[in-house]
Amino acid sequence: MSDETVHQVLRGVPLFAGLDDTAIGVLAGFAFQKTFQPGEVIVEEGHTGNGLYVILSGRVEVVKSEGTDRAQSLATFGPGEPFGELALLGEWKRTATVRAIDETTCLGMDRWVFLAHMERQPALAVKMVQFLAQRLVDTDARLVAR
Repeated sequence: MSDETVHQVLRGVPLFAGLDDTAIGVLAGFAFQKTFQPGEVIVEEGHTGNGLYVILSGRVEVVKSEGTDRAQSLATFGPGEPFGELALLGEWKRTATVRAIDETTCLGMDRWVFLAHMERQPALAVKMVQFLAQRLVDTDARLVAR
């Protein structure tokens, strides 16, 4: 995928919206791409995460375990959507499992890159809080609707 395509994807992520081209370029420079096969687990509930993923192509399903052999589907995400964002802020355990539905290519970003960038761009911290609050509202709405 071209650098310009990666920049466009990052500009479209609400967490990074409004950052200038230089900031987007720095983030893109430290990001990595990885492709996952259908059914492959990308992040696993209960495991410590170290970064965020943004879907470049394909779809993923977010599931939460409900005991030993059951899981509840929480959401399906597609191109341009991020997941794993809590791992950008600390070494917490993943709260859900995310697995590829289709062949899925993601752009990954490690915590240390994000935190270093957040120190230089305080507006990014505000965007992170807004993004996490919206994600919580969306998840609550989906759960109430069930």
